[in-house]
Amino acid sequence: MDNKKCTAYAGMDFGSVKGYAVPTEVVEVEISASDMLSDFARAFVSEAYRVNPGKAERVQLSKEELVSYANYLMTKRIDFVHDDCNDFRKLKALYIPSYIQYILSMIGIFEDRDYGLKFIPVAKERSEMTFEEAIAISEKIGSFIDDLQIVEDAMPRDISGDRDVMSSALIAGYVRSIRKDVHPSATYAVAFANMQLRKEAAFKTLYRIQYDDVSFIETVFASQKGLY
Repeated sequence: MDNKKCTAYAGMDFGSVKGYAVPTEVVEVEISASDMLSDFARAFVSEAYRVNPGKAERVQLSKEELVSYANYLMTKRIDFVHDDCNDFRKLKALYIPSYIQYILSMIGIFEDRDYGLKFIPVAKERSEMTFEEAIAISEKIGSFIDDLQIVEDAMPRDISGDRDVMSSALIAGYVRSIRKDVHPSATYAVAFANMQLRKEAAFKTLYRIQYDDVSFIETVFASQKGLY
């Protein structure tokens, strides 16, 4: 600024500049079953038959059971995040495939103070499975704890969600985020949990960073044999 402008502004009363807190906007992210979940369930059951065919024949775990079970776990995870899961203690008895447990741990509440946004997960479709039905499928899964990647007493106890995962969503067939440099594993989690904005029209413009399309992620995911 030159001296003339400084002189012109001298003596002017600009008042005081005050900052005011902006109310946090809540972004509801819908969680539901995806084609990747079906692919995972199919591969998981196939791997069980490959590594221990005799046991697999006796146990008779099906792809459909595993998909329904995963939906049950996601519903219970969302209930717990919203402090609406009265039977959480019972869930500790369940066996969970490790990758599904990883997805559950990513789903939760994340508050981004920089953007004034609070991301919360909501169920697009609630599972109607009972705990008794879930425990029966869990026991089948637990039969392979020495053969496949399975964990016990692994329902997440923290309601916090992963920053990259919760601030991303599927929009027009692509994983999009409000953040740069989202880790590829986060884009897989978003696609696996079929995460979409409940009010897409209201928040779509915030999701400016576009990552891989879902079909590419599904192809790469299907080749990851180490998940099972």
